[in-house]
Parts: sequence; structure tokens; C-alpha cells
Amino acid sequence: MRQRGFGLAAALSLCVLASGPARAAENATIVVTIQSFAGAPADSATRFVFMGAFAQEFDAGEMAWQKRTGDSWASSGERRNRFRLVDMAAPEAAWTLDVTIGLPPPVVIAQPKQKSSDPTPKPRATDYRASRGLTIVAAATAPVGTSARPPGEPLKFSIYFPDAKRVVVPSRKLPGGAYAYPWEEAGRAVARAALEVLHRANDTLADDERADLSPAVRTEDTP
Repeated sequence: MRQRGFGLAAALSLCVLASGPARAAENATIVVTIQSFAGAPADSATRFVFMGAFAQEFDAGEMAWQKRTGDSWASSGERRNRFRLVDMAAPEAAWTLDVTIGLPPPVVIAQPKQKSSDPTPKPRATDYRASRGLTIVAAATAPVGTSARPPGEPLKFSIYFPDAKRVVVPSRKLPGGAYAYPWEEAGRAVARAALEVLHRANDTLADDERADLSPAVRTEDTP
């Protein structure tokens, strides 16, 4: 009995050792570098918020996904995010990402001129956006030397933020009004879209799966 038990334990140990490399490869971190990023907000403070949220989303340990059922999409929970964004990496060790975003045009609202006696000076102008929309075009390319090296097909996302606050009502001069743009949410949505592109390029995403971009809404989902 003791010999039989030892044999079973040895067999189990061999199974664990045999599955070790495959499991390690499955759980290995995948390094990503940004090859180009066009369209980020020009204002330095706004860009800091936007790009900070973008980077934080890549650093998150898990990512929310959706699954299609019939003609609708529903949450399918979170899964581990293996992709990690780094500043520099050897070309043969990292995926590269090209991102272009299209932001709504800015709306500059002049503020009333203040008296010199006003205790707290306010900015003379405020930068809002003409709509709640955002377009994202992203392409992922595999590391140098891999069979999948040709540049990935760019994917386009058209989204909007339904909860963005309207700060200026529509008028004859400004038909669409103006919105306080949700820069942090936008940065996170762009990161999730880019991660969806990376997963598709890496063949780790089924056709009936996609990233959950909430609170952003894809325009094709609008009734």
C-alpha cells in the first residue's frame, strides 16, 4: 500500500511538472509599448488626467468584459489582464500599439470680466466640448520575429458618454450646446478599447466577446 501510494504521489508530481510550463506561459505578463498616440488633449492639465487614467487602466489586474447573447451584449464579469504598458522594451519582447483618438471640438466660453477688488480671480475662459462623443482607432502589432509580425488591422470605436453634464444649452450660435467632458472616463475607455484590440490581435478573444467600456456607450448600441 505504501508503494502504491508513493507511485500515485509521484505520478501526480509528474503531472504538475508537465503542466507547469504551459500554465506559466498562459499566465505570463505580455509587455506593450506605445508606438504612436495621436489626438490626446493639448491642455497639459487635461492631458495629465486623461493619460493618467489610461495608464491606470492598463495597470489594473483585471478587466471587465461583455458577451453577446442574441442581439444584445451583457456583462460577463472580469478576467485577468495580462497586458502591461511599459515605457521601453526590446522590439522582440513587446507588442506595439498605435492609437488615434478624435475628440469633439472645444467650446470656449468667455467669463465676465472681474473687478480688481474680487477676492478670488476666475479664469477668463473655460474649455468645454461641443459633444459627448469620442472616436478611437487602435492597431496592435506583435513583437519582432513572431509569425504574426504584420501590423494588426486597425479597429475603430465610436462611443459617447451619456452622463456627461451639459453646461451650455443649445442656441443659434451653439446648436449642440457644450459639455463638461469626462476626461478620466475617456482615458479609461480608450485604454479598454486598446486592450480589446490587443486581445483580438493575440487571438485570446472570441468573436462574441468585447471589452466593457462603461460608462461609455458604443454608438451601435444606441436604440
